[in-house]
Amino acid sequence: MKYFVTDDQRESTAYHEFYKGRWDEKSFWRKESIYLFDDELVNHKGFYHALCQAVPGYDPYEMVEVSAENWKAVRECIPEDDTKSIELYEEADAWAKDVLQEHGCFTILGL
Repeated sequence: MKYFVTDDQRESTAYHEFYKGRWDEKSFWRKESIYLFDDELVNHKGFYHALCQAVPGYDPYEMVEVSAENWKAVRECIPEDDTKSIELYEEADAWAKDVLQEHGCFTILGL
């Protein structure tokens, strides 16, 4: 993966965890999660702003559930000329499709 890492690739705790399903309010750094380094989020404004627009209550320092509808709306909010943010979204989308089908949502655990 170019933008996200797996748990064994993390080098610090400065990551946004994309957690399968509804968060259990106690588990962190799960092997089945994918992780976005904070600098990647900051450097891809189109993706960040799309999350803010499409996911009610999104805050990079909190946790928020993302439904299939929200996730689809994220892509629709990324400007077409922001190819890097689209690429980042598509990388996560490969993971999210299966998760959304199985769990109906995923949770982003912020910093």
